[in-house]
Amino acid sequence: MAVRIVTDSTADMPPESAHALGISVVPLSVIFGEEVFREGVDISHDLFYDKLAHGKVLPTTSAPSVGDFLEVYEPLLKETDEIVSVHLSSKLSATYNNACQAAQILADRGARIEVMDSQVVSLGLSFATMAAARVAREDGDIDRIKAVVDSTIQRIRIYILLDTLEYVRRGGRIGRARAFLGTMLRVKPLLSLRDGEVHPQERVRTKARALDRLFQIATSYPNIREVAIGYSTNPQDAHDFEQRLAAVMPHVNIWVARFGPVIGTHGGPGVLGLGLLEGEE
Repeated sequence: MAVRIVTDSTADMPPESAHALGISVVPLSVIFGEEVFREGVDISHDLFYDKLAHGKVLPTTSAPSVGDFLEVYEPLLKETDEIVSVHLSSKLSATYNNACQAAQILADRGARIEVMDSQVVSLGLSFATMAAARVAREDGDIDRIKAVVDSTIQRIRIYILLDTLEYVRRGGRIGRARAFLGTMLRVKPLLSLRDGEVHPQERVRTKARALDRLFQIATSYPNIREVAIGYSTNPQDAHDFEQRLAAVMPHVNIWVARFGPVIGTHGGPGVLGLGLLEGEE
């Protein structure tokens, strides 16, 4: 029986990709006051960003509970007794820890569920999860899948261009980028995700210069295997950036995804993200 692959909704993976690769997705939740919405289930991206821009209540987010993970794991265990579950950085959410608790409950019943901390989120989490799913489809065993995920994680580079730090500050996920606070007036913050948390990268004065700098970063790596571009509310920026990269990376797979409500809660509108997957040496 093939190993089954699970991730969470912060992977921002296009539903058709998850379906094609047989990946099960556990949703996180976004909360507007008394209203709770499961990401990718109860609220569309368009509705979320409309509420974010025009609502009176700023949203918060919530990790899946142990019970939520059991609801996904248990049906899969009717098809297999081995699962690899890959999740966003444990420094950003309780998701990983809750998955571990659910896995331990089922381990006591004889199942083997390996929960992995990707140390990234969104585009990077997609890279890691899709790598796991491809090996699983080739009937790779659970140890081989884990090794591929570990290798992939080491080769992921994530950069985030924000329109403002306000949302990430309010969400409490700013990490080491807190050093940018108080110095960001009329400056576009460029952040990176390293060691599982957000780090300050650079301060750029205009959006055009920030996009140029992001392009310079993307093209500075000599061995890029795959590129992902994420956006919250600016699809044209993402499309233009994709075309710009494609012109100089004709043989690299480049794809675009929209950041979902959880990333949108913490990043706000106007976010552009860059995910790079380096090739193996």
